[in-house]
Amino acid sequence: MPHSGRKQLPGRWFLRSHGVHSAGLHYAGAAILSLSMLPYTPSAVAEALHAVLDRAAAAHDCATLAIPGGRSPGPVLTALASQCDPFLRDRLHLLWLDERAVAVGDAERNDAPTLAAWSAGGPLPAHLHAMPAERADLYAAAAAYAALLTHLTAGRGLDACLIGIGEDGHVASLFPGHAGLRELDPVFPVFDSPKPPARRLTMSLGVIRSASFRAVLALGAAKGAVVRRARAGQDPHLPCSLLPADTLWFLDDAAQEAL
Repeated sequence: MPHSGRKQLPGRWFLRSHGVHSAGLHYAGAAILSLSMLPYTPSAVAEALHAVLDRAAAAHDCATLAIPGGRSPGPVLTALASQCDPFLRDRLHLLWLDERAVAVGDAERNDAPTLAAWSAGGPLPAHLHAMPAERADLYAAAAAYAALLTHLTAGRGLDACLIGIGEDGHVASLFPGHAGLRELDPVFPVFDSPKPPARRLTMSLGVIRSASFRAVLALGAAKGAVVRRARAGQDPHLPCSLLPADTLWFLDDAAQEAL
């Protein structure tokens, strides 16, 4: 039974109250990708995530959130941690979209900086699921993480994904034109990443697309240029353009100016 008095899933009320700009243009018979865009603040992104996760925790006694590496998610995770009460924190499962195949504790790992950012805002979630990318056998590591993902989501998909994008439009470790964009396994190894290190684990595009809620961070002019390209339509050479139309894109001032 839903937990009374909790925030609702961010739907039209959320979009209206935050001034969403949505583009749905057409030219030469081809659809322009419709993007729902919001002004970025860490608290706004955290509020959206919290609403989704809180609802999932109330409905299923479990909530799943997959997060990226990099610098951009840090302030959002700090803000989200400050909003999480014990009810959600005890039911929240934190996963990673991808991880570099380096030793635990290596400065190149995605998990340590994101956990540090979360800890700056409040206690860590009760359930942390780092990708086992330090294992020598990345195929076995991918299979183990995929089994965990299937167990946690019970066939309904992730509740939420926080997604960063690269200046080349990559998401997770899904790079432009890479064969991994067509991978059907939910988690798989990458051995030829164009960005070092070459060896990684990543969730598939299918897993990310099937999440109930997706929030993309586009911070800075270079990322705004990526969003501008994404509006031209789906393109496997721009992986972020392959995200579903109901994805929310959060842009800071510099990114908005680059549109």
